[in-house]
Amino acid sequence: MSRTHDTSADELDAFEQVRPDLLRLAYRMTGGRAEAEDIVQDAWLRWDRADTSDVINPKAWLSRTVARLSIDHLRKVKTRRETYVGPWLPEPVATDMPTPTPEDPGHAVELAQDVSLALMSVLETLKPEERAAFLLREAFEMDYSDLASTLGKSEDACRQMVSRAKTRLRSNRPRFEASDEEHEELLLAFAAAAQAGDVSTLTRLLTPNASLTSDGGGKATAALRVVSGAEEVAKLTAHIATNKDAMKGDIEALRINNRPGFYITLEGKIEVSYSIDVEDGRIAALYIMRNPDKLQRLLDPPLGNA
Repeated sequence: MSRTHDTSADELDAFEQVRPDLLRLAYRMTGGRAEAEDIVQDAWLRWDRADTSDVINPKAWLSRTVARLSIDHLRKVKTRRETYVGPWLPEPVATDMPTPTPEDPGHAVELAQDVSLALMSVLETLKPEERAAFLLREAFEMDYSDLASTLGKSEDACRQMVSRAKTRLRSNRPRFEASDEEHEELLLAFAAAAQAGDVSTLTRLLTPNASLTSDGGGKATAALRVVSGAEEVAKLTAHIATNKDAMKGDIEALRINNRPGFYITLEGKIEVSYSIDVEDGRIAALYIMRNPDKLQRLLDPPLGNA
């Protein structure tokens, strides 16, 4: 497609100002960094080629475009997701934002930046249109008339999709968001107990209904189902830590998806990443990434800052 006009400095600046938010939107829609970057690049090409002289709100125009492109992408990979080996987790990404807590004045608006695995996992249970409706409404504050136009739905249908998504999110996200310090303390204790194979200590660090989700994608050893219950999670964690070479490497701290986490390298290669959700002072959910394809870019610049 040929360009219809020369992009002005103002148009380029308008795009660059919202690019980090667009990357986070596309990432939360697709769960992949490369996919998100490709979608945002496609959105840029469309912005570059379009006559934007009458566009009042570039962020709204671009977010609508990214949402539509993301929905198209998810429809194309639907079969691939359905045949994925074992549980599917989003690609872990480095981030540099502090963990929001209920005491923070800006807590209510932190959703615009939130790429936590807790949120991502819930979003993954929604249909693509529901996911887009929720994110555009809650994170981008899009009004329902624009949302209806973007998704090709009625305003009432969009309201229902957003309401269903909010209900599911409330019922699945942790009730209490720990501080960074508490996350880090629990992570250190967890790593030490795991490497020692200390099932008793691991069990005490976990909530009774704790879950463990590990993603190997059929390319690395991982549980083929989500493991639930403190004792079962503790036993599996200790087994992995004491029997797999991946846990015998060097542990490095890293903020993963807006939460303190760590990864382990063996002979210079990242073998696994760990991150947690915390509830009432204990670990409520453990996310383990083993799929080598999803670990390749873990040390890239923080999402949205590249």
